[in-house]
Amino acid sequence: MANKTGGDVFDREQAESFLFPAKGLPGGGQLEVRMEVSADHPDPDVRGVARRVKFFNLESWHKEWTEVAKKNEDLAAGFEQENRKQTAHEFYLRAADFYRRAVVYMPETDPRMLPTYIKLEENFANAWRQVTPPFEQVEIPYEGHKLPALFWPGRGKPGTKLPVVYNYGGADGILLRGEDGGAGQYTRRGMHFIDVDGPGHGGTLRHHKLYAPADSDRVAKAVIDYLVTRNDVDVNRIGLHGSSMGGYSGPRCATVEKRIKAVAVWSGAYNLVDDIFDYYPPIQDRLRWLMGAKDLKSAREKIKEFSLIGRADKIECPLLVGYSIDDRVMDPRGALNLYNNAVNSPDRHMVDGVGHGQKRFDRRTYIADWFMKQLQAG
Repeated sequence: MANKTGGDVFDREQAESFLFPAKGLPGGGQLEVRMEVSADHPDPDVRGVARRVKFFNLESWHKEWTEVAKKNEDLAAGFEQENRKQTAHEFYLRAADFYRRAVVYMPETDPRMLPTYIKLEENFANAWRQVTPPFEQVEIPYEGHKLPALFWPGRGKPGTKLPVVYNYGGADGILLRGEDGGAGQYTRRGMHFIDVDGPGHGGTLRHHKLYAPADSDRVAKAVIDYLVTRNDVDVNRIGLHGSSMGGYSGPRCATVEKRIKAVAVWSGAYNLVDDIFDYYPPIQDRLRWLMGAKDLKSAREKIKEFSLIGRADKIECPLLVGYSIDDRVMDPRGALNLYNNAVNSPDRHMVDGVGHGQKRFDRRTYIADWFMKQLQAG
């Protein structure tokens, strides 16, 4: 994959003409472009939602996804009563995924937010009660708290120590998702994968009000301190994958936590006040919530701490910076700034097609292959 340069990144003035400005809309006059679903999706329930939902409308979004979630939950319960455990597992997992879609954009102020999230938790748990999970549910000590995590063991010879990739989620990060949450592409390549419900994510935010710190290396330290206690992890081959807002948090971890030997991110970022808070106003209240700020004014001041300015040169491991030139959620220029300033990374690259709205399969597999090479897996 060839290195990318600034010529592939949108000019800000050009980009703003594609940001759906419109009078009378919340969030700085921009539509909530994350709130979309394809009418061509192969799943009939998803296609049904696409036909009925009022796009960019949270009320309609929650209603339609909740209805298909409840339908699949009821079907799963019936299959469980008939002792059709595998089928019950599949339908509970579908229900969990639909509840996740229903809740993911809901604010903390909505009284339906927490009950919907609890339904997601219940269905995820019910799904994996029917069959043997391919992961371990673990808890990671963190500053007097316990962070839930899923540890997916990689394919390898029994008794061997394998490299591990730690996933640092973004602003919409929810641990309980999908059949394998993206872990499979790593485990099939001979790497362990650990997905963590960290501060500012999922149930850690919703149940316990643990907020995301600007110095994300505090979280990484706790996770890596856990990983090095495992006799199946090679402590010299630890990688970190960051997604969305994790495109900032992951590189920030590597500026301090030198046990990280490789970092790859999609939607890389340099400083979040420019790269997401001001660039994409519809997400501002979510950012306020996950940081624990009281209002948008204080949130804008607080998010200035989420910056790699003056820090990016402390990244001393290989770095892969993913971005999309047409990313409407995170400014692709932030990815370029990260790349340009990580001057002490011994091996750094940029790759287009790895960002919001353009998650190309070949680029996703490229990231897994890149980790495989950097961590000497397989």
